[in-house]
Amino acid sequence: DKGDAVEDASVAVKMMSEKVISSDDFAKLRKLRLQRSIELQLGRKRKAEEMSTTGSESEDEDDEDAPQSDGERGMTGRLPDAISAEDLKGKKAKPRTKAARLASVVAGREDFKDKLKEKSKNRRGGKTNKEHQRNKPQMMALQSRKQKVKKARTASQKMQGMKKHIKTLKMNAKHPKRRRA
Repeated sequence: DKGDAVEDASVAVKMMSEKVISSDDFAKLRKLRLQRSIELQLGRKRKAEEMSTTGSESEDEDDEDAPQSDGERGMTGRLPDAISAEDLKGKKAKPRTKAARLASVVAGREDFKDKLKEKSKNRRGGKTNKEHQRNKPQMMALQSRKQKVKKARTASQKMQGMKKHIKTLKMNAKHPKRRRA
């Protein structure tokens, strides 16, 4: 009996090292081990081989530190040193073609626009000042006092403004211009 058990164990180890086991196979193994442990707890009569092998098993302690997915929670019978198919799987490759990348960008844009629309719908009150400025009719903006003063400037005033602007750019050229958020 002991010789058969040792031989079965060596055959199982050899099979595990030669054959790649999928995640479905791991799930089946866990189910079988769970059924077996339930049968033992409920008091089914055991065969002589089972009596000799179950006395030394302590799988419950090993299960605590092993990672579990939602479908395996509460199931005993994880293989302690085996690698699952999930561990062997790589990450999903990013799209390499320009068309695929553009498609993902466009999808992101649409999501962002929807998000902005939703945000403006849920906001209390009316439009913000920025929205008012952006949506102001162009002819109305051209009739403003600021624009009229700008149009009425003489050539010498424009040159003075440009020289002043260039001077400030030279002074601030050492560090990048900051934008208001």
